[in-house]
Amino acid sequence: MTIQDITCFLILAETLNYTKTAEELFISQPAVTRHINSLEAELGFKLFDRSVKRKITLTDTGKSYYDGLIKCKKIYEDTLASINIKSAEKPLIINFMRGIRIPDVIVEATASYMESHPNFHHFTNFIEATDFVKALENGEVVVCQKEFAEKITGYSSLQLTANPTPYYLVAKNTHPGFENGHINLQKIKDTTLFLPKNLPNTLKEKYFSNLKATIGDMPVEIMYLDSMDSVELFLRSGRCFTIANAFSSLLDSKSHVTYKLSFTSDYIAIWDNTKCINPYAEDYLRYLKKLKL
Repeated sequence: MTIQDITCFLILAETLNYTKTAEELFISQPAVTRHINSLEAELGFKLFDRSVKRKITLTDTGKSYYDGLIKCKKIYEDTLASINIKSAEKPLIINFMRGIRIPDVIVEATASYMESHPNFHHFTNFIEATDFVKALENGEVVVCQKEFAEKITGYSSLQLTANPTPYYLVAKNTHPGFENGHINLQKIKDTTLFLPKNLPNTLKEKYFSNLKATIGDMPVEIMYLDSMDSVELFLRSGRCFTIANAFSSLLDSKSHVTYKLSFTSDYIAIWDNTKCINPYAEDYLRYLKKLKL
């Protein structure tokens, strides 16, 4: 007995017409016959009376079987509705890579989505790359750069960015390495590079390789602070610089200057569609993708 057998029986019991049943299921009429014959053979009794030519009716046993299946279907639908209600009440946990900033456009888009979906609740979290799989197994969503997404297979994924996001060298506009809109590589090298303490090694290596290709020797000092917010505070001194992607609010500030690096990346959302049962999860992620970040 298969789901296809039962589905075919339910529709035929309602239409009492093989042709209409076949059309509704997008299968052939002989296929409908095979499903019904298979079901009757396994149950050991006839479900339909075919004694009248070109006309079928449910047998008494068939009526009882139909009524029982309808009750089961109602219980299933009620149970599923209950699960969806509980899932909607539970916040969707969205994890970002520790050591990076949540893109401003994603923050704005999320606020817009919440306005049009008042029952959507979410909680943003920052985790290490080593905890990605654990989060996915818990039914949560992970948003990270493509370098990390490529290492995680077997899950649903969606590229949120329409085009690769560039990275920039960022400093306050009073930094001695930027004079009259031009970059002075030697003066950049003579100052301090500040980065978030929890920046993953893969990104750190990308940053350093691109920076070395741009300015040659590394800066005289590299310091790590607790977060990207702390990095921004230290940038106010005007004697240091950092690296940030195009989504950073720093790049929109009139008090900072930027120098584009050759490194680009994309943001990817990953989730397990068998465990991430929040009814808004996929709709929310596809909403972000439609915005062409």
